[in-house]
Amino acid sequence: MTTPPPYYGPPGGEPGGVPAAPENTQGLVGMILGIVSIPLVCCFYLGIPLGIAAAVVSYLGLQKANAGRATNRSQAMAGLITGAVGAVLGIALLIWAITAGSSINWEDFTNNSSN
Repeated sequence: MTTPPPYYGPPGGEPGGVPAAPENTQGLVGMILGIVSIPLVCCFYLGIPLGIAAAVVSYLGLQKANAGRATNRSQAMAGLITGAVGAVLGIALLIWAITAGSSINWEDFTNNSSN
């Protein structure tokens, strides 16, 4: 007579039927990166890569929350929103800096010996 296989509980749970702990790390990290990306827009445009990273990590955390594996949907949404705001502000500041720099008349600053 063979023994039945051990019972591991519902899918995603640990052996013995204990539910798995929520995977809230991505939502939390995304929210932190998103919040930090907004003031870092002014510091060498660090807000752009941080905002993009926050949006990606928060989106992954939001997917886990929608699947029921995480319990911090609001943190993931906050990270997604603040990450997008940080990236957009950084890109807008970069575009403004490029266009403001191109409107300078450099001939005013050069030595013109024809006068």
